[in-house]
Amino acid sequence: MASMFDDLDAALSGAIKGTFAEVAVHRPRVSAQYAERAADPDRAEVTVHGIFSAGPVKDDLRGQARGGQMSGTTKLGSTAAEFWIAKAQVAALTALPAKGDMITFTSRAGSPVYAISAVHHTDMGDLNLILVREDDVP
Repeated sequence: MASMFDDLDAALSGAIKGTFAEVAVHRPRVSAQYAERAADPDRAEVTVHGIFSAGPVKDDLRGQARGGQMSGTTKLGSTAAEFWIAKAQVAALTALPAKGDMITFTSRAGSPVYAISAVHHTDMGDLNLILVREDDVP
């Protein structure tokens, strides 16, 4: 039995999806050592709707330092990319995304391709996919 909170979550997720969501194609892949990832024949390619976000991130590069040996730190600028999929969309998937799978954003210029580097399941039933940009292959 759905609670009032579940109904509220579904309504808000629907409103957010209607405003911010974009279409992406999830292409499952299998990984093998010393080989390029190939399409996974056991999991079908599907179209998903979710919210993509990318923003600047500043990380420290720290090595081994003792006492005052390292007076400063090296900063590394990068971009953190995530794709959030709501609970209702997750429930409709035939197979869950996994590390190494490919996500293509078909509605964006150039249809950028990302690989899933981590899958975070939340206690609300939605998914947060941590993405890394894949190189363009000629």
